Amino acid sequence: ALRAAAAAGVADSHDDVAAAKLAREAALNHERINAGLREAVLKDDRAAMKALLADADRLGIAGDGVQQARVIVDRERMVSETLDALRGGAKARDLARLNGALESAIALGLSGPEVQSAHALRDELTVQENAKGSVTAAMRTMELKAQSPAGIVANDIAPLSKALQAARAQNVPQDSPEIAAGREVVAMMERQLRVQDELAAALRSNDRAALKAALDSAEDMELQLATQDQVKQLLKELDAEYRAAQEEEDLDAVPLDEAEAERLKQERLERQRRAANPKFNFRNFAGLRSADDFARGVVLNKKKVKEGMLKWQNTLIAKSLLELDGGMQKLAVQVHKALLGYMGDKTMSFPATLAQDILQKGLEHITLRNEIYCEVMKQLSSNPKPESIAKGWQMMCMCVSTFPPTIDFENYLLNFILKKVESRGAVKNYAKYCLRALEGMLTSGASGFVPSVEEIQAYKERPPILATVELVDGMVLTEDLPVTPDLNVQKVLEICTHFLDLSDPRADTMGIFVYDIENDDPTAEDPFANMPYADLPRTPRPLRNEDYLGDVLVQKARQRRNFKFVYKRKIALPQQAGPSADPMYNRLIYLQAEDDLISTGNLLVESEQQVAELAALSIAVAMPDEGFPGSVPALVNIDVPEFIPPNWRHTKSSEVRGPEPIA
Repeated sequence: ALRAAAAAGVADSHDDVAAAKLAREAALNHERINAGLREAVLKDDRAAMKALLADADRLGIAGDGVQQARVIVDRERMVSETLDALRGGAKARDLARLNGALESAIALGLSGPEVQSAHALRDELTVQENAKGSVTAAMRTMELKAQSPAGIVANDIAPLSKALQAARAQNVPQDSPEIAAGREVVAMMERQLRVQDELAAALRSNDRAALKAALDSAEDMELQLATQDQVKQLLKELDAEYRAAQEEEDLDAVPLDEAEAERLKQERLERQRRAANPKFNFRNFAGLRSADDFARGVVLNKKKVKEGMLKWQNTLIAKSLLELDGGMQKLAVQVHKALLGYMGDKTMSFPATLAQDILQKGLEHITLRNEIYCEVMKQLSSNPKPESIAKGWQMMCMCVSTFPPTIDFENYLLNFILKKVESRGAVKNYAKYCLRALEGMLTSGASGFVPSVEEIQAYKERPPILATVELVDGMVLTEDLPVTPDLNVQKVLEICTHFLDLSDPRADTMGIFVYDIENDDPTAEDPFANMPYADLPRTPRPLRNEDYLGDVLVQKARQRRNFKFVYKRKIALPQQAGPSADPMYNRLIYLQAEDDLISTGNLLVESEQQVAELAALSIAVAMPDEGFPGSVPALVNIDVPEFIPPNWRHTKSSEVRGPEPIA
């Protein structure tokens, strides 16, 4: 037809001619590709098959040759993929991948060593998976039993232990998640058995310390056992008796030896570590009312009342925050009213008297103490008024200095204070004071007295502080001593004198000095850098007996200066210069003289002979065990210049300075 069209002079651009030419080309390609594929199939030429199939796909050509070749090529691809999957599954020991690959191998009719090896590995992994499944099932059963109020017995652990042993026998990898979790559950259950035994033994012993330790262990594991409730009730009764006995005793401060002091310190640190757990947020305290109960009887804004149960409010609560009996509920509402008045959230007369009334109620009624603490914490939560916050923390400071919480509320109160210790500004300082005072209260019991109105009013003048007082040689006399706003320097001096057990009548010449010290941060800005006196040395300032340490702290905070308190002699009269029968007094006077003559050079030494004598004396005192150096090299090795008054240290060369004191 195309030849006839050409003979008739029909142009190639004619539509019918063009279409005919395309059809002829397609037919030729169809025949060429199918013929080529049939030949390639006969020769099993895989490369030719793939090349021609690519052409067929590109041109959209089908046919018997294409179909035969595609079956062969597709099978080859599937076999390759299946073998790769078998190898990958075997290498990863992945049972799911092996199962899928073996199903494909069976469908393809594959056989051989590689397939046989995969079958064997699948059987092995199946056994191991079954073993891990047994461990998981036993673990779930064990965990359910552990949640029972009755607890567990040793035989309850046996099925899980056996499942773990069977898994080991089947060569289940011991680092697999199921095995690791199973071992962890066994360890936890064994620990629970020990805790259950401790609870039972503590109940039999009727010992407060043993009950507290056993209960702490159970709560650390977050157990919910019936014996825990029994321990809590008994501990509450024993603790009430213990606190009452403490409050009746007239306890003087008993000096602690180093070992006992370290033990108490470790107890405090452990108590704080446990209390820092978020589970001890006071909102989780079991004695709290439910929000529904707290809002029961409210008609308007009921949802708001429920949501604000443990948040600051400037209106009176209708009922106690804790579940109390009728008489205590009435007192709880009275406490909240007084608290609103003291904090300035409600205008009331004589705020100091209101605070005193709260403290008196807490001291007299042990069952009301937790309620008072909860109300103070409520008023300090989401409080938008800085003045109210300051008053609330002052109330907290007074509470923790007057009465402790009950033993079941200790951790919740500590948790609240510990979180505030991490804050900034005045709240941080208040919280640090509260923490120190509370720790002392938990150790020693309630103070047994309520501060006077005048003492409470002192909180308006200055904050309570934790004072660290040193001796002139840097030894700490008392660390973080809680100093209430009403304690002046005279009273702090009496405490220091008591700590040192000074008996010399000249002890009343001692005083407290304020030393300015270098800022730890050299880049910190000094607000007085441009003042005329900026470069002058800052000399220690003695405090008057009627001064207050809290005022010093406020002043130094405003000046942004670091400082320290030092206990040393303030008045030195010639007629009082003789030795003392009190060895501690003698040591204090010696340390101060050594500091003035040798360390700071406040007192000048004019005679070279006196320099040698004083240096030799200082060396002898500093080396009581080693003895005085017996040779020039030994003397040089101890850094002699440190024992020479400052105004003499650079008057001799290093070669000459060493031997002269010995001579």
